[in-house]
Amino acid sequence: MRLNILTAVGIALLCQVPAFAWSNKEHMQFARIAAERLIADAKTPPAMKEWLRKGLGKPMDIAAEKQWFMNERIGLFVRTTDPLPYWATMPDMMVMGDNPSKKVEPWGAHERLMHFVDVEFFMADSARRIYKHDLSNKPTVADFPDNPKDYRWERAGFLPFRVRECYQKLVESIKAGKMTDAPGQYPRDEHAIKWAGYLAHYAADNTQPQHATEDYKSSRYFTDGRKSPNVHAEMEYRMCDDDQDDYADLRAEFWPLFEKALAEGKDPVETKDLFRATIEVSLISYDALPMIGRAAMAAAKQGGTPEKPEGPAGEFDTRVFFRSKGTFQGREMTVMEMKAIQTAWAVKRIERLWLAAWDEAHARKPD
Repeated sequence: MRLNILTAVGIALLCQVPAFAWSNKEHMQFARIAAERLIADAKTPPAMKEWLRKGLGKPMDIAAEKQWFMNERIGLFVRTTDPLPYWATMPDMMVMGDNPSKKVEPWGAHERLMHFVDVEFFMADSARRIYKHDLSNKPTVADFPDNPKDYRWERAGFLPFRVRECYQKLVESIKAGKMTDAPGQYPRDEHAIKWAGYLAHYAADNTQPQHATEDYKSSRYFTDGRKSPNVHAEMEYRMCDDDQDDYADLRAEFWPLFEKALAEGKDPVETKDLFRATIEVSLISYDALPMIGRAAMAAAKQGGTPEKPEGPAGEFDTRVFFRSKGTFQGREMTVMEMKAIQTAWAVKRIERLWLAAWDEAHARKPD
């Protein structure tokens, strides 16, 4: 059994398409903070608050969340017995543990394809289905067919369909009264806490800019893309849960930006159509890719321009990467601030989807 698991982990880590988005540590915290915010909100139905409390074990306040973020180590294999944070990491665990030939039905694709949507594949001109620094190969919402049988989804990823599926499963579980794992309730792992965790995971993946592009490692910003730094990993877990360097200074800089984004940020998506909403989130997040690419070039001392990198890349400096500035959402900011905005948005998307599912299951009109 140990050999099989390690083999599967190796296959997942070597795979040439993106699977992981934010780190396990962040997925746990996004789900927990979303639940804590709903529990603290006077408008949240009391029964929903009670259900969320059961999923958390012991809710924290924001000061405790900061200390957890600053000091807790989670790593590749999740360390928690709290149901909701556990289920919020399970999709990535399935990427690592599932046989590469195993398919997620009804999509007929491996779990790793559930976590992203590479938007360039929906350009009408097949020659333009690659990332460009000037974002000229960015499609529009209307270019995405709500039809999983369209052949392009097999390469682009099924994230919009998976988000909608998990939302529907959550609604069904709430309607059926299957709120959490319970003796005598079968299947034991079919309940609302599970689907809330899954939905939280995929909704958060949706806000990672590199989960919206075929250039998910930002390798086109380097002379030799095959040997380029893993910018995907830098963007995700390096700062908050790395096993080689603590980066406590970066976390201390990040947390106030994250709290500010939680307090002030708005979800710009207006549609309630989950397929369209997921596409909109991806396209908005996509606009952060140029600043990520430029910052990666600076961090690795890559010569040339984004359109034409020249010469070898050097050792990647994570601190330079996160402190580099670029333009996003019409203003200059650091990569760290952009990440704070995107991760706070993930929390708000999770809250919104959970509450919508609860309201739909109870035929309750939103406030």
